[in-house]
Formats: sequence, C-alpha cells, structure tokens
Amino acid sequence: LVAREHEHDLLGHRLAEAWCKNCHAIEAVTAGVRGRGPDFVAIANRASTTALSLKVFFKTSHHRMPNLIIAPEQADDLANYILSLKRN
Repeated sequence: LVAREHEHDLLGHRLAEAWCKNCHAIEAVTAGVRGRGPDFVAIANRASTTALSLKVFFKTSHHRMPNLIIAPEQADDLANYILSLKRN
C-alpha cells in the first residue's frame, strides 16, 4: 500500500512538473519562492484543502490559470502529490 501511494505521488509530481511549475513552487524545497501562483506546500497546508477540494478545483475554470483537461486518474495523482507536501 505504501509503495502504491509513493507511485501515485511520483506520477503527481511528474504532472506538476509538466503543467504547474512555471507558475507554482511545486516542491517543499522551493516553497516560499515567489511565483505567480501559490506554492503547493501552502495549498496543502490550508485547512480547507482535501483531495475532493483539489479535484473540484482542477475541473473549475480560473481566469489566471490555463484550462487543462485532466483525466480523473491524473487529478487523483496530482491531488495526492499536493497533499503529500502537507506538514504535520
């Protein structure tokens, strides 16, 4: 189970590198680096952030973000990756 979760985090990280890193800091080591969008660590640590809230966000149009078409499995992987950055 842990290996499977790690695999999904890696897939999500790859998606973030391809789609998100031009505007967002996508890794814990780059958190706080000023970009156009909020960094993924900050997003992960919001009290309102859940897998469901992220997946709804991915499917909603936002005026400052490109309209990506994300498959359900990709949304799961990307949400899992972002949530893996949450600091306890």
